[in-house]
Amino acid sequence: MINKDNAAAFSASFAASPVSTRHVVLVVFDGVEPIDVAAPASALSKASEYIPDAYRLTIASPCGGDVRTNAGLVIAATESLEDVTTPIDTLIMAGGDEPALRAAIVEQGVGAWVARRAPAVRRVASVCTGAFALAAAGILDGRPCTTHRNACETLQSMFPKARVLNDPIYVRDENLWTSAGVTTGLDMTLAMVAADLGQPVAIEIARNLSVHMMRGSADSQESRTLAAQAQATPRMQNLVTWIMRNLTGNLSVEALAHRALMSPRNLTRAFAAETGSTPAAFVTRARVDHAATLLLQTDWPQEKVSSESGFRSVDAFQRAFGRERGCTPESYRSNRGAPV
Repeated sequence: MINKDNAAAFSASFAASPVSTRHVVLVVFDGVEPIDVAAPASALSKASEYIPDAYRLTIASPCGGDVRTNAGLVIAATESLEDVTTPIDTLIMAGGDEPALRAAIVEQGVGAWVARRAPAVRRVASVCTGAFALAAAGILDGRPCTTHRNACETLQSMFPKARVLNDPIYVRDENLWTSAGVTTGLDMTLAMVAADLGQPVAIEIARNLSVHMMRGSADSQESRTLAAQAQATPRMQNLVTWIMRNLTGNLSVEALAHRALMSPRNLTRAFAAETGSTPAAFVTRARVDHAATLLLQTDWPQEKVSSESGFRSVDAFQRAFGRERGCTPESYRSNRGAPV
């Protein structure tokens, strides 16, 4: 639940400058991925608990009524697309199974509806394979965009005018927002809330939803932690988890070897063989990733960001950040994690 004190404080801070209600339409269809719907909807509903009437959400489908997701869950009493006659501030197209999505776009007229309504919409977005509906409507022509990494190649081949990026978790190009697979819709929606209502509101929502960290659009669809754990033995999986929980501690090869009950030489060999990275390189990347999150979530000076991420000095932090992210911490923060 939302902390009532925090909610009251945010509401009071916005009282002097009332926020106009933004009408958000989330388009669904039979066969939709439920997380594509639930993640944005949850973030937006929490925003309105902090800032009353910040958003008004309409769940709409081609014919209205109940919609069955690809997981068997039913979204009840959706509104028909043709009955959505009030102005739309933000249009979000959800994704789902390919046959169902194709049917919705072509046979049920979702593509044509999006093409018709999008020009008058302030912000157009998609979650996962919902990008195909935007592409069918011509919205992605000449624009950078993304979708689930398993569908990026197909999207590019079907719609060659689109500039499909296969790595970012979401891409913002002016008023066009596209996100990658399923849960990244939450990252994108939190970024939208931050743009609309301010970063503090987005951070409180993330905390309320138990989000481990807010990710920037430049973050990769491929989790480094999961990638490292995928082929690792339980011993190395546990060590990776311990590293992620102790980034400010002593993570030297000697300390990690002691933790794993191995010699430094054997640890280095085993870690590299099982995770594809040396222990030192993995620790540096993990610390940079954590620092990137802090740059977006806080207004801390670089001295604190670097120390809270386990770096011994600001210089060491800046050098490592530049190598890993290809930009300075300042530019990463000013661009809100977008590719520089």
